[in-house]
Amino acid sequence: MERTSESNTRKSCGERKVSSVAITTHSMTEAFAELLRPFTAKEIARKLRMPSTRTIENWKEGKAIPQGRHVVAMLTDDELCKRLLELADQGELVRSKETIAHLKAALVSEGK
Repeated sequence: MERTSESNTRKSCGERKVSSVAITTHSMTEAFAELLRPFTAKEIARKLRMPSTRTIENWKEGKAIPQGRHVVAMLTDDELCKRLLELADQGELVRSKETIAHLKAALVSEGK
């Protein structure tokens, strides 16, 4: 079996491919730890209606990330949603949401 020059070059130069999944996972654990830092595990458990705080403590320590269903539950809580959007560099969506809420409140106060 003949080796290609590309595989020989990579091997002889000592280059290594790093899995982007590993980098992304590490970044996600850091991001969620940062997101949850201002809240206690009990507060988050209450907001997400979770019976145990151990899983949340793992999120806060950067040992694990929330499952999709937990992230969706975070989006239903105003404080957690705001933090999620800001961490995702989508702060303008938070302002849009606040603007819409103010407009709705103004319409209600005017009786419309």
